[in-house]
Amino acid sequence: MEVDKRNNILAKPSGITLGQHRSDVVSEVSDICQIFISTCEKYKKLTGKDLAMRLSVSAKWHDNGKACKKWQEACRKDFHNYQLWKQKHPDNFFKEYSSEKRNEAGCHLRNVGLRHEFYSLDKAVTTNMPIPILAAIAAHHGKLGLGFEDKWMSNPSFKQFWNVFRKTSNDISEKENLTLVCDKLLEFDTIRGLLQFADHRASAKEDNEFVPKLSFFDYHFPFADKRGIQKLVEDNWDNEILLVRAPTGAGKTDASLLWASRQIAAHKADRLVIAMPTRFTANALSVNVASTLSDTGLYHSSAWYSKYSKVQNGEMDMTEALAQQKMAKLLATPITVCTIDHLLMSLTFTQENHHLICSNLANSCVVIDEADFYDDFTLANILFLLKVLHNWKVPVMIMSASLPESALQLYRKAGFNIERILEDKDSDRYKKCFNIRKQIEYDNIQDINYLLEYCIEKGNAIIYLNTVDKAIKVYKEVKDLVLKSGKDIPVILYHSRFTEKDKQHKENMLLDNLGRKAWGNGTAKGIAILTQIGEISINISSELMISEVCPIDRLMQRAGRLCRFDHSVGEMYVLIPYKDNSLYPAPYGSYSQSEKSWIPCKALLSTMDILKCGIYSAQDLVNILNKVYAEETIFSVKAQTNVKSLEQMFINNWLINPVEKWNDDDTHSNSWRSRDIGPQGTAFIIKPKCTHFYNYSEYMEFVLSYSISLPVYLLDKGRKEHRIDSNCRITIGSNEPIFINVIRDGFYTFDIGIEPVGGIKKTPEN
Repeated sequence: MEVDKRNNILAKPSGITLGQHRSDVVSEVSDICQIFISTCEKYKKLTGKDLAMRLSVSAKWHDNGKACKKWQEACRKDFHNYQLWKQKHPDNFFKEYSSEKRNEAGCHLRNVGLRHEFYSLDKAVTTNMPIPILAAIAAHHGKLGLGFEDKWMSNPSFKQFWNVFRKTSNDISEKENLTLVCDKLLEFDTIRGLLQFADHRASAKEDNEFVPKLSFFDYHFPFADKRGIQKLVEDNWDNEILLVRAPTGAGKTDASLLWASRQIAAHKADRLVIAMPTRFTANALSVNVASTLSDTGLYHSSAWYSKYSKVQNGEMDMTEALAQQKMAKLLATPITVCTIDHLLMSLTFTQENHHLICSNLANSCVVIDEADFYDDFTLANILFLLKVLHNWKVPVMIMSASLPESALQLYRKAGFNIERILEDKDSDRYKKCFNIRKQIEYDNIQDINYLLEYCIEKGNAIIYLNTVDKAIKVYKEVKDLVLKSGKDIPVILYHSRFTEKDKQHKENMLLDNLGRKAWGNGTAKGIAILTQIGEISINISSELMISEVCPIDRLMQRAGRLCRFDHSVGEMYVLIPYKDNSLYPAPYGSYSQSEKSWIPCKALLSTMDILKCGIYSAQDLVNILNKVYAEETIFSVKAQTNVKSLEQMFINNWLINPVEKWNDDDTHSNSWRSRDIGPQGTAFIIKPKCTHFYNYSEYMEFVLSYSISLPVYLLDKGRKEHRIDSNCRITIGSNEPIFINVIRDGFYTFDIGIEPVGGIKKTPEN
């Protein structure tokens, strides 16, 4: 390889020299190894090698290919252009230059078409570096993938490395041995992921960008005494897996933090990852955790409006918020709260950052919270995740208020040795907590008007409906009844089809009116109308609850919001919905196209058969739970086929990324899905002021502010009814233009979200 011998070999068009950048990356590697103690120790046990030493070598060699003469000539031309601009803008830096002169900045390097990491490998050919280091160098810009095979094959020197990587990958994949793949992943990905992480952190600092500090998990129990479940978890912390059943409000969150503290102190993990069923539950938990552990990461598509809502009122810089979110995405924060989908998607290796996420996951302790929230389709995926975690010797805790005894058999299939479900035997689980007054069959809202009027008389109530459309209809009816009564009672509707900004406002309203503080100071008042997202995401309470019938595990979660703060006996009415003289179980069932009717799921029918009017304790509900879910989970053919695809991607893609690529928040690939739900689309409540977005991050800021997620079939119906305009064209960066869906004026409001399709008819002009 021809090398530029001149002094001050450049690493970037900004003028950063190769020597400086190399030193910066080595420094970041050193800092990472000092913080990620368990990672280094686990690597030593697995490979017998010193991780810090291997990372240091990879850091010193990863950019040496930039000394190639052609690369240097192009870089110097770009640097010259930057210097000319800098003369006119002395107080600005390369970041501002690249933003203002986006076509000019780095144009010569883009045009030269030379991959410096390939030349770095070529330069290292005589060093006898182990393959994991070579792979890390090859992949640190995401080019170790089948989509770049032509570039690798274009040069005999590069071709030999590609053939080595392909052979190494195939030799492991073909054995189809999950344990072997897991071991090789840890050996390769720990270097691969952490080198990229160190490189990005060093580059960001060189570009004067905000870079979050690396920090240790530092949790201090905030109360004088520990509760029963918290003591149990601490006493059994050394088990490879814990199954914990505790009612809502029993202190599960702090129990998980106490458990994590023991794992991290024993160097069994470097961090805590808490996986939640939905982004709404992740929001709520993150806020709760952050009150006692400030360095908390939250990752999902709506994270900016939960943890970083201060950005909206100017209390926090957006750049800082984005950087914090990126750290959480990589599971690089001391604690990260995310959805289960994020962990599952990382096992596909369809993105380069999945390798770092998996490396960090392998060196975490993992809590799967609200584990009862998943159907068999997603449970099959979670079971595979648990098999991987077991191979990586990751401590796991699974928590829920409604874990049946049959769950023991399910989770044993992952390879864990589980003796029992932990439960606080000395708690108030035998104390009566709510009274089911009546079970009422109904077909239309008028059938239950007397109950709605009772809610108004009571002054506080929570009403659970199983579908968004029914929740909207009940909300409108309650609003009318409150208006007629002349009483000042807030009525709050909360479901999934609001913008993230509006969801945050709704959550705050619910907490202000029915949260702990409101009950504590005697000001609690209001009627909350919720769908499933309000089952485990909002810490509110009422004396009265009306709930459509649902499987017992869901009903247990709903009942946990009855007299939540004073533990008195709450009052519940259970509604059994009918439509056209038939039970209407949506979404707890499946729709038969041949019979044109809904078929209820087994758990719903069993719950309806067992559930009677009367006063219930938490233990009574557990007894019903064990009867409803007495049988071990049997996975459907669809679920088995789907999870097999995930396993194959994990095994086949462990070293070389596939051609298929997906966005950050996708929960599927061509052959696999994390959940069995219909296709979803995005609709915006306003048109963008500017139809060109500089990059994907800029576009995502608009998405998070003004979008809602809708099933594709509703989008189609909305377009047919002229409620949604699909002709708005935008561009993102240098990509081809795309068309977005925009909800027309008048069809979305803060009160109800988007009007139900087939509801009040409006003309496009209105």
